[in-house]
Amino acid sequence: MVTALATQLAQLRAQSTNPLDLKAQKKAHSKSLLFEPGVAATQDFDTIYQICYEGFEELCRLDSQFGNFVGNVFSEQSKQEDRTQLTAAQNQQLDGVLEDFLCLIGSKLLLNPAIKAVEWLVRRFRVHEYNTSCLILSFLPLHATPIFATLLSILPQRLPSTLKFLHPYIQSLASPPRHTIAYTASNDRSFLSILSAHVLKSCHLGYQHPALISFWASIATEASVSMLDQARSARLESQRQNQEDVALLLLPILNEGLSMEGVPDLRVGCYMIVTVLASKAELEAGVIMALMEAVTSDWSQTSHAGLICLSVLAQQSPNARLPNSVFKAVLLLEKFEDDLLVLREQYKVEKLALGLVLGVVSGLKRTRDPTRIRLLRTLMEVGLMDEGSTTSAIHSVLSAAQTMTPDTNPNFDVQGSLIDLILRLADSSSIGKLVQATIKEATLTDSQIQLKLQRLLQPNGEPSASMVEDFGMDDADAQTLTENFETLASKIPTRTAYEISFLSHSDSYVFGSLEHAFIAMSASSTDVERFSNLPVLRKSLGMSEPLFLSFFIRVWCGSSTAITRAAAIRSVSDYVEAEPLTADVQILLPYLLYALADQSANVRHAAAKLALALASAYAKEDEKEKPNERLSILGQEQIYGQGKETTELSWLSVSESHRFLAHLLVPGLEECLPDESHISDLLSDKINGLKNIKAANATHKGLKTALRLAIFNCLCSHVVNTPLYSVKYRLLRMLNQIPKIGSISRTKLLLPLLSDVMSQNQQELERRLRQEELHPLRFLDQVVDIVTPADREGLQTLKDIIHSESQLISPMLRVAALSHILRIWPSMKSDLQVSFAKMLLEQAVASGESRRFDDQDVQALETLRTLPLPTAILLSFVEGLPTVSSGLTDKAPVSKRRRTSHGQSTNTACSDANEVLSIIRHMTVVLELVEDSEPERRPELFKGLFHVFSDLQHASSRSYVATGYLQVLAMDSMLAIVKKVENLPTLHVDQFAIRADVLVDCVRCTESPQVRNTALLLVSALATVAPDIILHSVMPIFTFMGAYTLHQDDDFSAYVVKQTMESVIPRLMQSLRKRKSDPLAGVSELLLSFAAAFEHIPPPRRLDLFASLADKVGPSDYLFVLFAIMLDKYRNNRKVLQFATDLAGHYDVKIRLQTIERFLQVILDVSKPKPTVSARLLTIDSDHSIEDAVASLLPLVIAILGDVGLVSKASIIFGNDGEDAVAIRPCYEMVLEQVFVLCEQCKGNRQLEAICTQVLNSSIGLLPLGRMVEILQRLLERTDGNVRRQVLRSFEHRLDDSKLNQASQTASLAFLPQLVIVIEGTQDLELQHTAITCIDRITERFGKKEPFAVLAAARTMSREKCLRAAESSLQVISLLCLATMVEACGDTFISIVPETFPIAISHLGIGIAEGVEDESLHNGVYSFLEALLIYVPWAIAGADLDRLLTASYESANAQIGKSCDQRRSEVLALVPKQVEPKECFAALDRTWPSAMTGGPLAVKEHLQILHQVIDRQPKSLIVKQSETLSHLFLKIFDLRRIQLSPPIEDTYDVDDIDDVENFVDQSVIAMIYKLNDATFRPLFLRMLDWTMTPTSKNDNKANIHRQVTWYTFLIKFFDTLKSIVTSYAGLIIEVSVKTLEEASPEANTSMVLWRRIILALSKTFEHDQDDFYQAPTHFYPVSTALLSQLAQAAKINPLPELIPAIVELAVATDSSAHHKEMNAAIMKYMRSDNAAVRLAAVQCEKALTERMGEEWLSLLPEMLPFISEALEDDDEGVEKEVQRWIVGIEGILGESLDPMLQ
Repeated sequence: MVTALATQLAQLRAQSTNPLDLKAQKKAHSKSLLFEPGVAATQDFDTIYQICYEGFEELCRLDSQFGNFVGNVFSEQSKQEDRTQLTAAQNQQLDGVLEDFLCLIGSKLLLNPAIKAVEWLVRRFRVHEYNTSCLILSFLPLHATPIFATLLSILPQRLPSTLKFLHPYIQSLASPPRHTIAYTASNDRSFLSILSAHVLKSCHLGYQHPALISFWASIATEASVSMLDQARSARLESQRQNQEDVALLLLPILNEGLSMEGVPDLRVGCYMIVTVLASKAELEAGVIMALMEAVTSDWSQTSHAGLICLSVLAQQSPNARLPNSVFKAVLLLEKFEDDLLVLREQYKVEKLALGLVLGVVSGLKRTRDPTRIRLLRTLMEVGLMDEGSTTSAIHSVLSAAQTMTPDTNPNFDVQGSLIDLILRLADSSSIGKLVQATIKEATLTDSQIQLKLQRLLQPNGEPSASMVEDFGMDDADAQTLTENFETLASKIPTRTAYEISFLSHSDSYVFGSLEHAFIAMSASSTDVERFSNLPVLRKSLGMSEPLFLSFFIRVWCGSSTAITRAAAIRSVSDYVEAEPLTADVQILLPYLLYALADQSANVRHAAAKLALALASAYAKEDEKEKPNERLSILGQEQIYGQGKETTELSWLSVSESHRFLAHLLVPGLEECLPDESHISDLLSDKINGLKNIKAANATHKGLKTALRLAIFNCLCSHVVNTPLYSVKYRLLRMLNQIPKIGSISRTKLLLPLLSDVMSQNQQELERRLRQEELHPLRFLDQVVDIVTPADREGLQTLKDIIHSESQLISPMLRVAALSHILRIWPSMKSDLQVSFAKMLLEQAVASGESRRFDDQDVQALETLRTLPLPTAILLSFVEGLPTVSSGLTDKAPVSKRRRTSHGQSTNTACSDANEVLSIIRHMTVVLELVEDSEPERRPELFKGLFHVFSDLQHASSRSYVATGYLQVLAMDSMLAIVKKVENLPTLHVDQFAIRADVLVDCVRCTESPQVRNTALLLVSALATVAPDIILHSVMPIFTFMGAYTLHQDDDFSAYVVKQTMESVIPRLMQSLRKRKSDPLAGVSELLLSFAAAFEHIPPPRRLDLFASLADKVGPSDYLFVLFAIMLDKYRNNRKVLQFATDLAGHYDVKIRLQTIERFLQVILDVSKPKPTVSARLLTIDSDHSIEDAVASLLPLVIAILGDVGLVSKASIIFGNDGEDAVAIRPCYEMVLEQVFVLCEQCKGNRQLEAICTQVLNSSIGLLPLGRMVEILQRLLERTDGNVRRQVLRSFEHRLDDSKLNQASQTASLAFLPQLVIVIEGTQDLELQHTAITCIDRITERFGKKEPFAVLAAARTMSREKCLRAAESSLQVISLLCLATMVEACGDTFISIVPETFPIAISHLGIGIAEGVEDESLHNGVYSFLEALLIYVPWAIAGADLDRLLTASYESANAQIGKSCDQRRSEVLALVPKQVEPKECFAALDRTWPSAMTGGPLAVKEHLQILHQVIDRQPKSLIVKQSETLSHLFLKIFDLRRIQLSPPIEDTYDVDDIDDVENFVDQSVIAMIYKLNDATFRPLFLRMLDWTMTPTSKNDNKANIHRQVTWYTFLIKFFDTLKSIVTSYAGLIIEVSVKTLEEASPEANTSMVLWRRIILALSKTFEHDQDDFYQAPTHFYPVSTALLSQLAQAAKINPLPELIPAIVELAVATDSSAHHKEMNAAIMKYMRSDNAAVRLAAVQCEKALTERMGEEWLSLLPEMLPFISEALEDDDEGVEKEVQRWIVGIEGILGESLDPMLQ
């Protein structure tokens, strides 16, 4: 057996940091979040600090809170900190700082500076080892991000038990999915607890962030749902217990979360959990009330979510009334009724609404708030409650009304308001019937209320006689009876029967009544004193019999109130102070300790006073010198009865009692007063001895051993014999801190108590404990804690409790015993550990019949799993396992069978399935224990585990035996051992126990993916430790991997495959190379097994898997084999082709070229008469021809050679001409040679010939551009047209490379003449097109550096083969190329503009010709013109500019398409930017007729150019050109006349004319902004004169059209420039008035002019800010002309323009005289013979009244006669309008017009 010392040494060794193991330290130093382990291992702390501090500084700039860590974690001194050299206290302090930092940085972990900062914590402080939980929890919200997978890579192998679910993901370095985390939180409550604690700590510190809280809230809510679902049970009691356990877990979290202020997101998360808890668990009313108060405590920011939670809680509450604080919190919310209405649609709010109603009703009498009555009505009427809740609410209102008296307050009578509310609710359509029915069924005791509700009670309205009789009875007041002292005393017996102690174990007949009376009197000191003098207590005999004192002892040790307990102690204290000490009252001492540990400070103060009194009394007695005068012990023979309970007590002498008080209690009384736990510490320190006394008490003199032993013995005896279990419990908590005194242990003294508890009836014990308000399990925990680890008798008692078959022993006592074993296990001797472990194992695997309790095996198993079992125990467990395969008859243990079986299994079958299941259970328990006990540290277990595994594999052939789980357990443990042995050469495993055939059989036969994967992992590990045993059986394993494991999509299967490949394949390749034969056959077989599984491998894993495979077999030697096999197996599969291309991209240029070379060898080998390599790799038969094989393989060559990455890297290598180029050039030349050979072989086969051309193109594309041009020149001379086109396209694509150097530029420009020769020397249209494209790309990239070289090519572009070619496509591409050349050549291009510009304009005409409409040609021409305007604009002027504009107008008129219109507009927009303004104005003037002929779109584009020129030029230039512009605008103003006088077929639509005039007006306004008054006024007069000058005496319409244009401009003019140009109105008044007088609005043309004049004048009125129209000379002509137009109402409807104009004129004049004139004129029209005129006049007056109000109504006396007449108008419309007018007048005046009109 391993000794305790050896066990401790092993534990220390396991926790050692290996300070001398440099390899281990280097490995630990290489753990990094930023760097690869190889790089990290070489870095020193100065380098790491510099990198990490930069990130920390950035964090400080982002958040100032990080500044708190400048002086500690990121100080310069931190570089020298070594955690292994710090003390435990220093490490604990450092842990606090580091965990605070991790909480803070959680919100920034997706930022690179944050990762740098955490890197410092990992590298310097190793938080991944020392603060693992906090680090993982900080990163856990980011579990789906790559950074979490990186974190997993640095975590230690041994994680905290709460985070063990991460083990599979650490092995595979994959991020755990969310459902795994949620499942763990549901099934591992400790994980949920630490996650919640982390979140709450972050919130306390103020470091919370939304991602953390939302993650926690979702996980905790889902876990709560799952746990409560799992808590369901068919047994109601079991379900309640399970739900209580869940509640006990969640409620502390919720309490802390809801009490936290300033974290609304956390509160919402807590609301979610509370809602789930309330919905799925049966909570007690008190819990629900507490949750309600917590929810509403601080919910100002979360009230909506809080109301949802509150409604759910109220719905589950058995009590309809809400807590007062909850009710007040809801009332403080704004419009909470509306929120409840919204919530009603999705949630049940009936009980919440009822609770609010009850709260309002109960508070009415106190608050007397009238708004509460309205709130009551709202809550009851809006339908928030169902019928039952509404009925309860009505009853509460009735009850409140009857209990309240009528109030004389006239403002608010509560009773009357409630009665009124009932009556109103009775009339409600929603709940009226329910209210009436409830009133009729209710009992009304108040006659006044009955009378008020008579209408509801009796339809006839007569009050009943009984109501009248009851009316006078309500005035009687009830008499309240109280019991005085005499009354209480009279009920107490005057004497006891035979009782002499109330602490006796027998029942007392008088104690109950005495205690009741004392409790009633305890508040009065006088009554207490009188009570103590009652005869029944026999106070006078208090020093001779224990009756008096025992009564008060029992009272203060009971469950009464603190006042009562303190009064009882004071009574004894007063007695001790008053009476001389004639007896030894040490019976008080244990109960005095009890009182000093009371939770109430008042009780402790009273106890301290009693202690002082006793100390004083004993001091006096101790001073006596005569021994014969020593005191007798009070109650020595009868304190606990007449039996052994009293006789077995151990007593102190008077001197010992005195010293106990004076030396132990009195010095510590002051500290006991504020802290109830201090007496326990004081007692344990004093009795344990001086060496254990705390530093603070070290100055006190220690008690002698004899005295300590006497006190300890005395107290223990009282604990054993006292009948009060509360005293036992409280004193045990003190005494269990004292292991022993001398050689006497507490177990020896207290063990009788444990035996007594064992023998008691379970129900009776629990009843007594609950009667004294003790939790049974807590009491039993203290009872079993009596047993110390070294006491064999006590341990045997615990063993009897655990293993006993007696029905008397409480299950809770058994649970307490098991818990105690866990606590003392490390201190137990090894033989005792073995004994207990075997006993627990027997119980854990016991069958159902042999178990006394349902959960007995579960408890034993849980205890075993928790205990730290040593290797010796585990080895005995494993070797003692029975076998499954050999049946029940072979009972020999594993060790004997191993010696006698010689590796062979017997063939006997198991005859009893139940026995087999028992064996399986036994194995399961043992193997699970081994797995949980760190098997990697116990290599001794490997041999036994492998024999168990072999037995299980043999047994798995039987269908009824499920061994998969057990196999995984055994293999996991062996795998852990093998991995440890692999890393530590000093450890070894027994290789003779390894049987490869068993492992292969397991992989081959099992149907479980997990078993297969684990077996593969074990094979991989053993291949390193024992390669000779494994490799000869490895090929079947890969076959089965391809058939099964590779198909799996889970992370663990991927990890298994990876480990197997990394461990087995390299050693397999070494074995194949050692053979003399060609290893190709073996490699191809291996690769074929993977290729066959390709389609079934999950796509995300394929690339990494095959890359790893290629790396293991050697990519330079066998990658081409893999490609050939895959493309042959999956012919014409694009996914496979793309995959192979991606896989090749993993390797450098040399390997890829070598692969292509060997791959082409395989292709060429196919065509040989006797193929060699291809025969092994490819399938050539009647169904698969050689041509098909070649066609399926060649696309891979194209894809790999055409890869962008390969092209880029190869170009760089070839361009540098370095060592790399020398290394790969032979291989590349071989590839080219093979391609040429392949092209020759494939001639005649069009399909293969096309593919070979692409291969050639891809091969050439690897070269730099300069080298490529050299090859192109040779290829263009010797190959046919198809290849020539292909290579030119390749050259064109290469020109797109953005990283071309000077050599490429030179070579490309030198290639231009060759391209010109190709164009001129061929008739191949496609080849010409490709060559021109190449010229364009060369010009674009390099033309600006050699413009003359480009110009030479440009001359060719303008000749017959290009620009002047007959084919439209060549014309277009030539124009585009010329546009590029213009940009490249700049001014140099001017020499060929005369040659190219006319051709381009000509092509434009062709492109827009009817029937042709070539958009490409059109846009190509404009691209060329755009280049000319941008780079050589001075080349286009005069006639060329006219031709450009004219052609553009024709293009607009052609209306080819939107794209053409857009392109043309873009080019024309360059004209005002690039052409001289004077030249531009002149060209616009010359081309105006052409624009007008081109249609509205052309005119708009013409005007846009004009507007842009005006906008871009300064004022000075516009002033100089004002005459030209004036002449141009007059031409444009004449557009309406020209188009409509007379209209013809091509005449513009009126809408188009309006749009054009709008463009014109904007342009004129733009010009006006740049002119002053002196310049513009003459132009204005000229334009006015031009307008009014008749164009023809016979064509009046032509004159009107010109005037319409003019007044349209004036509307825009006056509306835009507003009051600035009001004076210009004087120039137009005369002609406008004259035109109005002469106009005939009934004609359409004249009507337009008439409306425009009215609108123009209206704009002058509207913006008159200078009293322009106040002048009579301006007012009267306009006023007369406007008002006279009212007469036109007989012919037309002038109101939309005329009346607003009249109103604006009235507003502008602001003169009573002018208003009177206008009113008089309007009134005349009210007496017109025409009804329409009268109606127009009334509407005008009405509009004036509405706009001007009282100002216009000052003329009311003059209006009244006309109004009276109009009210009797014959026309109904006029009469109704007058009435509307009168209503408006009355509204303004505020009085009726009827008296005035009468």
